[in-house]
Amino acid sequence: MSLSLLLRGAVRCNAANLVKSARITPLKSYSTLVANVQRKAVVQPLPVAKIAAPVVREISVSAPRMASAGSSHTLLWTVERIVSAGLLAVIPAAFIAPSQVLDALMAISVVIHTHWGVEAMVVDYMRPSVVGNVLPKVAHIALIIISVATLGGLFYFIQNDVGLANGIKRFWAIKGKDAQKA
Repeated sequence: MSLSLLLRGAVRCNAANLVKSARITPLKSYSTLVANVQRKAVVQPLPVAKIAAPVVREISVSAPRMASAGSSHTLLWTVERIVSAGLLAVIPAAFIAPSQVLDALMAISVVIHTHWGVEAMVVDYMRPSVVGNVLPKVAHIALIIISVATLGGLFYFIQNDVGLANGIKRFWAIKGKDAQKA
């Protein structure tokens, strides 16, 4: 009797069914028990472990890439706000105490801030459902090329000329023909 109780509980594989089957019943034949166990085993397939795909992480500071990766925009939004607030300190500091370090920091901050702003316009106004699939990709690639070229040009100007802040000061100091006559 206890063997019958144990086998029935093992076949059903849970405690609730084991308690329900605790009633006293006559012992069934061994062949009937084996047939029931085999039938249950055939009907219920064994769980197979799934092989996980390799984890690939994309590092991106681009809103469309982060959206396609399924992540939240909270981190990017926070970084954008930090850069925007940092510009309020970096720009005056670069003009008060011009140096290559502050010029480079100002160049990076201004270019990435501008890149994110224009990228938002490209994403908003160059929707694939409106202009097709090719034009948004071309516009985004062009934006990346322009941003990289701008940053490279600013670094060249900082390294090989008077620097960014001093160059802007000299540009402001230029007087027009009308101002010289007066």
